[in-house]
Parts: sequence; structure tokens; C-alpha cells
Amino acid sequence: MIDKKQVTQKLWLRSLIADVLIAYLRFCYATTKWQVEGDTEIKQVWASKQPVVLMFWHERLHLGHASWPTVDAQPVAVLSSQSKFGDVIAKVNTAFGRHSIRGSKAKKSDPSKNKGGAQAFRDLLRWLKSGNCAATTPDGPRGPRRVMTEGSLKMSQVTGAVMVCLGQSTRNQIRLDTWDRMRIPLPFSRGAMVWKVLPAIPADIDADAFERLRLDIESELSAVTDRADSLVGASA
Repeated sequence: MIDKKQVTQKLWLRSLIADVLIAYLRFCYATTKWQVEGDTEIKQVWASKQPVVLMFWHERLHLGHASWPTVDAQPVAVLSSQSKFGDVIAKVNTAFGRHSIRGSKAKKSDPSKNKGGAQAFRDLLRWLKSGNCAATTPDGPRGPRRVMTEGSLKMSQVTGAVMVCLGQSTRNQIRLDTWDRMRIPLPFSRGAMVWKVLPAIPADIDADAFERLRLDIESELSAVTDRADSLVGASA
């Protein structure tokens, strides 16, 4: 079995992995015929230049770069870890015109280890307050699958950023046996993007109201994801 930690120790190999990912994803995106729902709403958001928290489930991570334009829309920042494999993700982000903010949440097994998560969250807040977009996978990086954590909602609440749920799917795909059931797109496929724009989380709500919103938005994100699957004939 290949040890990911050993593989990513070598700088040249990390760079090669990133280059292969970039080339493969560009090929998949270019050869996919996309169907879009909710594009009127999202185009209004792009034109508004207001801050945006973009959300999609971790399982659709490899489709995210196909969705948000690099011109005539808010610049996008993506969170990537400070690990050596995070270098790969950061290079991929840059290739698709995204800004990387490095840091991740500490593991429950070793909460004392500083992984830069708190600073990264502050950096994302500053990024949003400047009128930009933060792309998030609210069940990542370790799950549980399709269970929304509070981070994305807190960013919206603090900055007044609108929330955008994005569901994406492709007809042709590979499903990995991972906690999130990660999907890898295949080229020459049918694809779907389903957008749902939601208002910012109010600044003055109590904990119970916040939890109700969290559950509602979790359901909305799963609904647009399942809708994308149905449009291309892929199972959930």
C-alpha cells in the first residue's frame, strides 16, 4: 500500500501530482456538457460584488473548480491544510484562479497540535469582509458525511455574507470507498450544477435558532446535490 505521507515528502513528486490533477480536471471540465439550474439567482450574486460563502459537500470537491467564474464574479479563497499534501491542493487552487488560505482544524486525537485553523478562520473573515467569496466544504475534512459544521454559518453571521449552496454531479464518475464517498469525474460526460442562494445568517439569533438554521441549510445543500444527481441520472 502507498503511504501518502512518504509520497508527499518529495517536492518534485508533489508538484507532479498537482500537475496531473490540474490537467485531468481541465480535460474533464472541458469535455462535460453542463446543465445549470438557479443560474439567474447566482448571476445576480456575482454582479452584486457582495461577500459570499459558497458551500458544497466534500464528496463533490473535484467538481468545485468548474463552477465559479474567474472573471465578473467575486475572487474565491479556498482553505487548504499546512501539510505537505496541502501544497498539492494549493497549487491546484492557484491553477484554477483561486486564492489559498492555509490552515486546518486540530484533530480530536491531538487537540494540542497547532494546525493554523484559528488563524485561517480569521484570514477567511478578512477575505470575506473585503467583498470576496470563501469556498467551503462544511462536512470536511473528516466528516461525518453531509453533516454541516458551524464554520461556514459563523463566517456568514460575522461578515453578513450571503450563503450559496451548490450541488454538482456528472453522469460518468468513479466513486471511492472513503468516508465521504468521494466522486471523481470522468471525461465526456453530462454534468449538472444546481444553485440555491440563501440570506446571510442573522447576527442576533440565539443558539436554538442558529441550530434550526444549520439543519435547514444542511437539508438545502443535500437537496441541491441530490437534484444535480437526478438531472444527469446518477444515483445519490
